[in-house]
Amino acid sequence: MNRRRSLALGLLLLLVGPGQGAGFWAPAPTDVENALWYLRSGYRPPSVEGRGVLPSRPAAIGPYRTYLPLVRRAARPEFRALWVTRFDWTRTDGTWARPEALVAIADRAAAAGFNVLLFQVRGVGDAYYTPGLEPWAAHLTGTVTRTLGTSPGFDPLQVLLEAAHARGLQVHAYLNVYPTWTCGVGAPPDPVNPPHPFWTFSRTNGVSWSAWRVHDATGTPMNLMTCSAYLWATPAWPGVRAHVVRVVQDLVTRYPVDGVHLDLVRYPGRGYSYDPFTPPFSNPTDRANWQREQVNTMVREVAAAVKAVRPRAWVTAAVWGVYRNRWGWPGFTEGYSDYYQDSKRWLREGWVDALMPMIYPAGPSGDCPDRTVWTLDRFRTLVADFLADAGGRYVFPGIHGGYACFQDIQDRIEAARALGAAGHAIFAYGPVSLRGYWEAFAARVYPTRAPVPPLP
Repeated sequence: MNRRRSLALGLLLLLVGPGQGAGFWAPAPTDVENALWYLRSGYRPPSVEGRGVLPSRPAAIGPYRTYLPLVRRAARPEFRALWVTRFDWTRTDGTWARPEALVAIADRAAAAGFNVLLFQVRGVGDAYYTPGLEPWAAHLTGTVTRTLGTSPGFDPLQVLLEAAHARGLQVHAYLNVYPTWTCGVGAPPDPVNPPHPFWTFSRTNGVSWSAWRVHDATGTPMNLMTCSAYLWATPAWPGVRAHVVRVVQDLVTRYPVDGVHLDLVRYPGRGYSYDPFTPPFSNPTDRANWQREQVNTMVREVAAAVKAVRPRAWVTAAVWGVYRNRWGWPGFTEGYSDYYQDSKRWLREGWVDALMPMIYPAGPSGDCPDRTVWTLDRFRTLVADFLADAGGRYVFPGIHGGYACFQDIQDRIEAARALGAAGHAIFAYGPVSLRGYWEAFAARVYPTRAPVPPLP
């Protein structure tokens, strides 16, 4: 299998999950970046200027249009977030990323009535900002892997922060936590400066070359070339946790971000992990509880690191859309038991300010109304379930922005409001752009601009 086909298969399996490859629009909720949607939708970020050619001087970021004065005093606070993944504005066909694309994102989001951008700054142990502790992402310079560590000639996070803040938007730095590299494309280039964590983890874990990876029930480490989408680091090794915490500390120290947003902060599935750092258990319940505690510790330590530097910054997490399948819905997996993600505890303990449960399919059906198993009634049920355990903190349900008719988006926003949610998050810039829904957001669901709610 060549590298391109292997990568495409990996992206496919990432979203449908293990054992679901035949059912493309599987009922399991997706993770935020939803690489499968980008693979199948035909969305391609617009190319700006030439391929791989940097301008002779930095591109202008302005002129700015400031939207803050348009916020009416009577407007009810509402968290109106838009995910901006790395797939929304970078390409891998040799085209270098451009700062103008980020300014356009801020422009469109502000004009549509959003007030928060969840901007992906870490995909697979790489950086969409000036390093730092991890190397420049290869996507910024037009490749999947080959140009890892190559500067694009501008700082994406800084550009977006300046453009977004000038337009009255918050920017939350969004990180994939445990994925460490992409499957099927070979190891990351080495050496690069700073080194990629694949090599750091391999050389410093003190046990073996692959001990830091998740292992299946036979004790076999996840294989770089045959894994389904991402090579996952085990939550059990303290070295992974220490590295991620340092990355977050570096981010919030150097950049005036308004928050830190975590995704893929879980195990890759029920069959993991039997690695050297996970003790043997005779009781499956004890094993499950121990694994949940490893993820809990990551969330707790990241949150502490953020608040120590920026006490008024948000800490949020995108989480599995079904916490516990108490309704017996067939085919649905749950965060608590299948991915060892005890997200409701994170709210209860105050480690996160808000959860964003991803209550949407990997890809909408194309029908109006949508005909996937992610019905409006199930959306209401799941939002109510999370809200019941919010403990004075926030639940902002995730809603797909690529439904075939805007009414499906509007119905879910209105349902969340009726249930008492103080906001929501839309996946993502790419789907909204492909459907051309920017004016619909402004006219139908955000006719009055709203401030972000206060921290809990």
